[in-house]
Amino acid sequence: MDGKRDKKNILIVNQHGENRGDEAAMRAMFRGLEKKLREVKFTLIVQFQDPNLQISFDEDVELLHIKMPYAHFLKLMVYALAMRINLKLPFLLTQRTERIIESFSSAHIVISAPGGPYFGDIYYKHELVHWFYIWLARLYKKPLFLYATSAGPFKIKLLNVVRRYLYRKFNILCVREAFSQGHLQRLLGNRAIIHLTADSALQDSLEPFERAQYFINERAFLAEKYLVSVSAIEYKYPGESNVVEHQARYTNTILKCLNHIATKRDCHFMLFPQLYGRAHSDVPYLKQLGSSLSSNISWEIVDPNTDSDMQRRLFGMTDLCIASRYHPQIFAASSGVPGICIYYEHKALGFMSSLGFEDFAFDIRNLDPDAMCKKLDEAIERHDELSALMKTNILEVQQQAIKTTQLAAAVLGTE
Repeated sequence: MDGKRDKKNILIVNQHGENRGDEAAMRAMFRGLEKKLREVKFTLIVQFQDPNLQISFDEDVELLHIKMPYAHFLKLMVYALAMRINLKLPFLLTQRTERIIESFSSAHIVISAPGGPYFGDIYYKHELVHWFYIWLARLYKKPLFLYATSAGPFKIKLLNVVRRYLYRKFNILCVREAFSQGHLQRLLGNRAIIHLTADSALQDSLEPFERAQYFINERAFLAEKYLVSVSAIEYKYPGESNVVEHQARYTNTILKCLNHIATKRDCHFMLFPQLYGRAHSDVPYLKQLGSSLSSNISWEIVDPNTDSDMQRRLFGMTDLCIASRYHPQIFAASSGVPGICIYYEHKALGFMSSLGFEDFAFDIRNLDPDAMCKKLDEAIERHDELSALMKTNILEVQQQAIKTTQLAAAVLGTE
């Protein structure tokens, strides 16, 4: 039989856009599924704020942008509701929304993408939009797979009616850490089967980049310095009344940690932007952070156009990491780079706990600079020991991540 005819059409919905971490999870998912299924075509529905943004892939991927006027989305919803009663109203569709409908119609499976999570109180303002794409999959009677996302918390009772109904439409539910598993189990009840796997990005193992290749010419001397990877977030502190005060305390705490490390080692700080594209950028905040360091401290902002694969390799060549974002912590830990994690959602704490490193994790809402500096001292002094332990402990977590792909293949009947 012709190979193209055998191709599995996999539709990915709810992919978080313009974020290197979610990009890494997505790339690992593509690689894992292609390796397992061989003949596969992906259609990726993304919500990029920058509609001109394109991403290159080695796999067969069609990119569909769903950023559209509200009127077009409402017509898409009306079209879908009419389909529910076998009434076809094609005049409601635009060229873009018609292609979205076609992608659901031709899919062998619909996967709710890794990352997000999009489903939970943190995302309540736009959560129903993401549930719409899950409901659309059920309308077309397609197998549904939740691909190792986070989930919850679920305290908004009105939304929980929708959540319970549509979560139960998934053929398989996979979450990436134990806190999410607990949230989902409490929402759906003990009879629900919720697979605990791990973040999709962990399926990939990428070799650290060579320092001598990164620091060249007049920058060659930096290769000999103590390299510290830094992922800092300009967190908005939702629900807090004194946001500016919290943000200032966080920034000052990060600066204290960086200056403290610089007293211990001859450092060069590498500040990694996670947001990219014309609509979002970490760079202004990172510039503010770097410019506030002591004048004798060496630092740089890594090129924001550096894709997630290269970012992972650059994290891997550093000696120490301070991560205020979830996936940068994964990037560092995957290469055995110790340090501290500052978490703003349960997903990062869950990951650190899975490695047995939860005592190196700190809540962004309740930071203790002195305790953080002590843990950084410990990470520096016990570097080799902690690095070896991290590399050992992550092996089991990586196997859990691969299990997600195996479960997806089982839904397609290829496992």
